[in-house]
Amino acid sequence: MTKPLIIKLPDELEQQLIEQANKLNISLETLVMHSLAKVVSVSTTEESDPLLPLLGTLTTTVSDVGENHDRYLANLQL
Repeated sequence: MTKPLIIKLPDELEQQLIEQANKLNISLETLVMHSLAKVVSVSTTEESDPLLPLLGTLTTTVSDVGENHDRYLANLQL
């Protein structure tokens, strides 16, 4: 079951959404629904894993953390 939702968009945002929908060959409504569904699923995932938002934000010279994470944790100075 679907329900109507009325939102007010700034002209520039509406134009950007229309252009994106046209590129994807989908309706504006479908684009907005998919976008909202994606936001909800990302929010749910972030709530279940509070470290997820940090992925990709840290830099290091160490390239083997995945393989040797136990060794690095054991040597961690707290």
